[in-house]
Amino acid sequence: MKKTRHLTKEQIAEYHSNGFIIVPNLFDLEEIQPLYTACEKYPDIWAAESYYKNSDGSSNSFVCYSHLSDSLLGVFPRIARMVDSVEAILGEESYHFHSKLVRKKAYSKSNLDWHQDYGTWYHYGCIFPDLITCGIAITDITRENGCMQVVKKSHLLGLLKHMRLGDSEVTDPERIQKVLDKLEIVFCEMKAGDALFFHANLLHRSTPNYTNKMRIIFHCTYNRMSNEPYKEEWKAHHSYQPLNKLSDLAIREGHYNGIFNQQDFFQAENEEDKGIGLAYSKF
Repeated sequence: MKKTRHLTKEQIAEYHSNGFIIVPNLFDLEEIQPLYTACEKYPDIWAAESYYKNSDGSSNSFVCYSHLSDSLLGVFPRIARMVDSVEAILGEESYHFHSKLVRKKAYSKSNLDWHQDYGTWYHYGCIFPDLITCGIAITDITRENGCMQVVKKSHLLGLLKHMRLGDSEVTDPERIQKVLDKLEIVFCEMKAGDALFFHANLLHRSTPNYTNKMRIIFHCTYNRMSNEPYKEEWKAHHSYQPLNKLSDLAIREGHYNGIFNQQDFFQAENEEDKGIGLAYSKF
């Protein structure tokens, strides 16, 4: 029986110090292969994408959901090694906030502006920035195909001023420049199966994909049980629900019903919803 891969004390300390950690081989290639194959061979999944414009006019897109089905997309966020890692960092029972399947097409000019995720989630009514995202590399993630860039220790700055540029909430460009004069940018290159855990106040961005292959990353976001949104309009999809944690062997043993069938996705219905998504569509 394969044991749960717990974070070490050193990894947890590194997370709190730097605002992120990269965990090599959190998932084996055979565990992520079914999702990669489905994304390649069954492109209907991308019909559920929401699109939004960046400040430079380029377009980003993602498939987003919060309610968990029995498909592979609903199983991934409940795997013990992910949930245990998040709760070890946050020190409290945590729940699934939402997940995003994000792709950059071959030669995509998509450019994600500098931002903090809490710049959006603050407006949901989450009092504390105690949310963690685990980004799982479904393909190799490199500088050439637009890996995430993070600003080391920027989570210690607290929530910075954000403004609306395009359809996105981005950090004040003037403040960003001053921050970058003092703090280090880290390029988060990963092999398929590696995972990046990062703080909701960590500044991050990504650049275009200059390669001839699609880049895919799978973001699972978790919130502390006591930090659920207080605003009524966000409670329906982001309030606390007990997380039915699954064995680390669940994917290997095929304990899921299809890849992304039976899954409900957010899709923006109007300009105000772009980048967030309030409406659900059934896939």
